[in-house]
Amino acid sequence: MGYIKKQFIITIIRLNVVRFFLLGKNSYSSQLFYSTSLIFITLNKISIKLESLGVAKNDSKSQKEYQKMFIDQASTAMAMVDNDMRYIAASRSWIKDYGLEGIEIIGRSHYEIFPEIGDDWKAMHKRCLNGATDICEETAFKRKNGSIQWIYWDVRPWFISEDKIGGILMHTGDITRRKEKELEKARIDDILEKTNEIARIGAWELNLITKVVYWNKITREIHEVSEDFIPVFDNGINFFKEGESRDKLLNAFDNAEADGTHFNLELEIITAKGNVCWTRVVGRAEYSNGKPSRLFGIIQDIDKTKFAEQQLNKAHSELQAIFDSKSIMIVSTDKKGVIKRFNQGAEALLGYSAAEMVGKEKPRLYIGEEEIIKFRNDIAELNGRDPATFDHYVNFHKIELNDTREWTYYKKDGSPVYVISTITGIKNRDNENEGFIAISKDISEIKYVENELLKKNQLLNFAEQISMMASWKWDTVADKVKWSQNFYKILELDEGISDLNFDSYYRFVHPKDIKIVDQHFENVENDKKWESFTHRIITTSGKVKTIQLFGEVFTNEKGQIIEMIGTCQDVTEIKMEERKFRGLLESAPDAMVIVNDKGVIQLINKQSEKLFGYTPEELVDKPVEILIPARFYHKHSNHRNRFFHSPISREMGDGRELFALKKNGKEVPIQISLSPLHTEEGLLVSAAIRDITKQKLAEQKINDAKNNLELVAQTLSAQNKQLADFTHITSHNLRAPVANLNALLQIYDQSENEVDRIDIFSKFKIVVQHLTLTLNTLVDALKTKISDSGEDLEEINLADVLLDTKEILSGAILKSGVIIKSDFSKVSTIPYKRIYMESIFLNLVGNAIKYKSEDRLPEIRITTEIENEKTILKFHDNGLGIDLEQHGHKLFGLNKVFHRHPDAKGVGLFLTRTQIEAMGGVISASSKVNVGTTFTIHFK
Repeated sequence: MGYIKKQFIITIIRLNVVRFFLLGKNSYSSQLFYSTSLIFITLNKISIKLESLGVAKNDSKSQKEYQKMFIDQASTAMAMVDNDMRYIAASRSWIKDYGLEGIEIIGRSHYEIFPEIGDDWKAMHKRCLNGATDICEETAFKRKNGSIQWIYWDVRPWFISEDKIGGILMHTGDITRRKEKELEKARIDDILEKTNEIARIGAWELNLITKVVYWNKITREIHEVSEDFIPVFDNGINFFKEGESRDKLLNAFDNAEADGTHFNLELEIITAKGNVCWTRVVGRAEYSNGKPSRLFGIIQDIDKTKFAEQQLNKAHSELQAIFDSKSIMIVSTDKKGVIKRFNQGAEALLGYSAAEMVGKEKPRLYIGEEEIIKFRNDIAELNGRDPATFDHYVNFHKIELNDTREWTYYKKDGSPVYVISTITGIKNRDNENEGFIAISKDISEIKYVENELLKKNQLLNFAEQISMMASWKWDTVADKVKWSQNFYKILELDEGISDLNFDSYYRFVHPKDIKIVDQHFENVENDKKWESFTHRIITTSGKVKTIQLFGEVFTNEKGQIIEMIGTCQDVTEIKMEERKFRGLLESAPDAMVIVNDKGVIQLINKQSEKLFGYTPEELVDKPVEILIPARFYHKHSNHRNRFFHSPISREMGDGRELFALKKNGKEVPIQISLSPLHTEEGLLVSAAIRDITKQKLAEQKINDAKNNLELVAQTLSAQNKQLADFTHITSHNLRAPVANLNALLQIYDQSENEVDRIDIFSKFKIVVQHLTLTLNTLVDALKTKISDSGEDLEEINLADVLLDTKEILSGAILKSGVIIKSDFSKVSTIPYKRIYMESIFLNLVGNAIKYKSEDRLPEIRITTEIENEKTILKFHDNGLGIDLEQHGHKLFGLNKVFHRHPDAKGVGLFLTRTQIEAMGGVISASSKVNVGTTFTIHFK
């Protein structure tokens, strides 16, 4: 063999030996290269041997035969293929590793034998046929049967001559078992790691020599520190809650270091984030040369477990409290039925003591035999057993028992008590029953209520049958409907049908009334309110009926409808009667309005529509006041109440004029006849209304003719009366000046001062002049046409009239010392008869002076005002006043006096009122005794 080839082989061997020691003898790669090296050394020896035997180097056929012989006898998996990847040789290990026993592979394509080989491997083979070498330490070879085979390989070319490749040599090893063990170990390690994470178990270690502390990832997470946190002994200990937890841990460390004592403690820590957490800390010491070298162990987050334990203890306490409750009876038995526990509630309910029952008696002591037999038979049937041979004490150990029913217990004194009881089997670890526990509640009061409710329900069913009324309930969420028995009868439907929903009702609706029903339920959905309505149905026998539905709507907190309940009444006959009544109503010649006791319109006819101009929809269910003028509202309700109290047919109005209000706002005179109408809904009133406009016009013509005649008579009477009034005015108006002259004369006689006498004498002249003027005025007035109040008017200056009045009454003013004030700023003049205005001032001012109070200085205040465009004149004094409660009705009467004054004649106020009213005005008075009087005149 040539020198170059020898050097190449030696180099390969050296490299593989070095790699073997670098990788280690247990490495797959080292084993691969070690084996490959040995193989090539062997092949090299074969070549050298062939040369020594005289076989030519270029005798490829002989060389290939010897190589094939060597591969066939190789102890490892080897195969030799040509340039077309057809097998030349394969070792027994190759055949075994790849399951090729009994298959002839020599001369066949490698890809035919292994069709599962992919393009990537084929590309690798092609590279090796071109002189490359490919080595793989491990890979997964997916076989055509779906199994995975783990292998390693060394694939390289073999040479026919120094420069010619004859094919490739494949050396592989099946490492499936090793890889599976390796994967299994990794899987177990992964499961362990995940388990520790789930269980929140972390590792810790304390080197007692170096004091270095180690925490793994979970330990850091438990302490809520960052991944780069470096624990030391002091800060690690400080995480444990100061007090009992920290003291226990330090003591455990000391004991473990001193004598190797293991420890397992439940301690509280305060994490880096300030959270309190319960942990379990387990640890032990490790010794080196007889001395403790380290402490190590685990720490587990048991906060949830501790909380669950606390909750369990709490639940146990609560269960114990329930068992001790006197309001609930709790009894448990063993598997033979003998009572084991008998709580205070059982003692209170039955009257037996626990000492009398526990370990001595069975529940049959207080339960009737018939109910026990019924219970046993039910349990047997439920578990597929024969009731005749089943014994719930003997055969119950494998059955599932959780039964709730009503029982009748019997107390110690023999009296019955009704209970609701739940009986449950008590299971052991093998899921077998070891006994029973019964929890019972006294329902005697509930039972009584149920019985009463049953009676009432029977009465309700009876009432429904009589009234042809039924009840219903609709769960709108589940679309489940419940009907009472009578509803089935109304629909002529079999009562056995229980699967009801909205469509069950809807399919009975008359086709012509479907829109009415749709609109109604649309309104209910929008308004969350049920209005009663009526529609037709077609029963199962084809009958057409009319039903009326009443209901109530229930919503949840979001305002969504969850339930509706109500009643349904067959009103077919009622509707027929209504149609008859409607026919009679429409045939009436007058407008007919039916009203209930609340004044709400129930029904109208066509004549009403014509009279008032409203449609039925605009009037029905509206208050009847819509047809009445507003001025009659306050009286109408009283009249209505009196009628319903004494309902008899009669004319309305008692001679008064009645008016109705039409839709257009026009009032029409009417005549009304009222009649009571007794119905199932209560008492109604039927009002027959007739428009009497034409009748009123005829009456008006007659009245006008009558009034004209009366007017002539009144005119003559008025003239006579005015002549009489003139006589009174004359005498009254002349009396005041004469009295004033007498007063001045008296003052003159009493005056001693000549100056005063001259002044008084000058007043005589003024009074005489006024007296002359009055006489002349009266004479002129007598010549005028007194019947026309609009004649002889002139613009009267009120201040001038007051001045004249003061001059006429100057004697009385001086004698009384009266103070007269006036304010005519708002109205200073007024068109009036002068003689009337002077008479008004003279009478009212003279009366105020005449009836002054002796207790205070007399004062008179005269003012004018404007109110509603009318002139008002007021005379106010602070005199004696008048008792209006006693004398108010005769205040302005003729010859009526209210004070004992020698000059009181009872004429002045009568004349004043007559004069004012003759001019179309009004006079009124307000007065308080000893305070004063105010006369108010409203001019036309």
